[in-house]
Amino acid sequence: MNKQWKKTGIKVQTIKEDGEYRARGFNNLSADASPEKISQFAQIIGQLTGEPAAETVLTVASVLTAAE
Repeated sequence: MNKQWKKTGIKVQTIKEDGEYRARGFNNLSADASPEKISQFAQIIGQLTGEPAAETVLTVASVLTAAE
């Protein structure tokens, strides 16, 4: 089987002052986005919103094809 990268996205959950969570999604990340860069990005989102990042979920979509 061959595996080909299709797309990567992340969801950053932040905590509001009242304790509620808010999810923000970001699509079309680079295929070579490192865990360090993704973590830094989540921290920046927290700084910009004033709400600390509680969780970051990474979603990678790939296409699997049968080997020829």
